[in-house]
Amino acid sequence: MKKTTLFLFLGTFLYLAACTQPAGNQNQSETTVTEVTSEVEFKDFGPDPFVFNIEDYTVQNETYRTSIWTGTYMQMTVMSIPAGGDIGEEMHPDIDQFLRVEAGSGIIYMGDEEGIFNFEERVEHDFAIFIPAGKWHNLVNDSNEPLKVYSIYSPVEHPHSTVHKTQEEGIAAHEHEHSHQH
Repeated sequence: MKKTTLFLFLGTFLYLAACTQPAGNQNQSETTVTEVTSEVEFKDFGPDPFVFNIEDYTVQNETYRTSIWTGTYMQMTVMSIPAGGDIGEEMHPDIDQFLRVEAGSGIIYMGDEEGIFNFEERVEHDFAIFIPAGKWHNLVNDSNEPLKVYSIYSPVEHPHSTVHKTQEEGIAAHEHEHSHQH
C-alpha cells in the first residue's frame, strides 16, 4: 500500500508540476500572432477569380472610392470618407448595397424620400449596413478620423476600374455616367 501511495503522490506531483510551469515553457511550438498588414495593389481584379484580405485593402485605401472587383452582377469598392465628411444623399433605384465599416465611426441615415430620413443608426468598426434598392441614404463620418468602408453593389454601379480620389470627383463622374445612359 505504501508503494501505491508513493506512486500516486509522485504522479500527482509530476502532473501538478507540469501544469504550473510558466506559460512560456508549456509548449515551445506555440507562436504569437501579430497583426501584419500586407502591401496591396489597388486595381480592379474583376471579373477574374480573386481572393484577398479585405481589411488590408479597406484600411489602406486613401481614395474616396476605388473599385477592387467588378463582375457581371456585382461590384466591390473601398471608400475612405474624411473626418466630418459624408457620401452625400443618394439613391440607387435598382441596386442593393452592402457597406461594412472597417475603421472609424459615423451615422447611417435612410428614408423613402430625398432629404427625409426616418432611419438613423450609429455605426463603427465591424458594423454591416444593408441598403435596399430605392432607399435614399447618406453615411456621415462624425469622427475625427477617416471612415474606412467597403461597399458591395448588386448589380454593378460604377464602371470597371473606377477611381474617385475625392467625393467631388465621384459626384462629377456619377453625373457624367448617368447623363449618357438616357
